[in-house]
Amino acid sequence: MTTTAPPLDRRRDKAGAAGATAAQTQAAVADIDRQLETLASLTEQQEQALHRTVEETARLKRSLKAAARRRSELAKERKQAAAKAARARVKAANAEAKYDKELLADLVRREKEKDRAGSSAPAPQPARGRATRQPAAADPPSERPDEATQTVRRTAARKTAKAARMIG
Repeated sequence: MTTTAPPLDRRRDKAGAAGATAAQTQAAVADIDRQLETLASLTEQQEQALHRTVEETARLKRSLKAAARRRSELAKERKQAAAKAARARVKAANAEAKYDKELLADLVRREKEKDRAGSSAPAPQPARGRATRQPAAADPPSERPDEATQTVRRTAARKTAKAARMIG
């Protein structure tokens, strides 16, 4: 029976070696499966992160576009407000010039009236003896502007004040 033992031993050794190789191969397959699962999980996480990043990029682009639109609107509004302020300054300057002109015309008219009144009427002679004094509160009638001049002054002052409020 010595002749049968070596082939059985060889087959047993071969079967044992094949089993050990199968176990190693199965362990390698299990390790590769774990690596594949890990890689699949990592890929899924990275795809989700990419998707979130794409969404965030789109949101930021919309935000930038809205900011550019608002900046454009504000620039337009500023330009209009600056033009309106310039027109108001011009209007105020014109109203002030008209007021100045009217005031000078009124002053010239009063001075002419005073001059004409002074040259046509003789100067009053002081009374001999006791001097009578006239009250100082009496103003000559030519000092008070007529109603039209007062209306022009009030209108010019009102318009100037309104223009100043619009500017300031």
